Amino acid sequence: MSDVILVKGKVKHTITLDPGVWIFDDRKKHLEEFFKQDQLEDESLAYQRTMGELWDKELREGATPASENKPMFVEKKDISGDWGILFEPFLNNATPLEGTTHVICHLQSGDFIELPLEKAKKSILCFALDGKPIREDGPVHLLFPDGSNRHEPIRGIEVLEVK
Repeated sequence: MSDVILVKGKVKHTITLDPGVWIFDDRKKHLEEFFKQDQLEDESLAYQRTMGELWDKELREGATPASENKPMFVEKKDISGDWGILFEPFLNNATPLEGTTHVICHLQSGDFIELPLEKAKKSILCFALDGKPIREDGPVHLLFPDGSNRHEPIRGIEVLEVK
């Protein structure tokens, strides 16, 4: 088993994915967040609400120079739980060529699974279970965006080939 996954095929740039560093990526989410049915607001509304609150705070208290906002120490973050990240930004970085329609998951077993490009883009790469990197059948498990394979994800992916 390799700790990295190669994205290759009909792409402008062949890239290597290293799930071991994704725990530091701001785009990661707990798996539960990907499968919530009743999300009350989309990300743009959340952003607007946050910016509005910051604006109100600055009006009440005045702006704080950036140097005063820096913490003296970094708080220890809780990384327990199951973590995932969307495949789409990585696939976009590889830049699929015009006419591509599928992504083929080449598995450690020698088998392969073919996914439509749009479904693959929206897929979730689970990279940590119980706060630990996936070693067995890893380094990622691929989950469909609708959660239909949540209990039986695609495991043991070595290469993601864009066709």
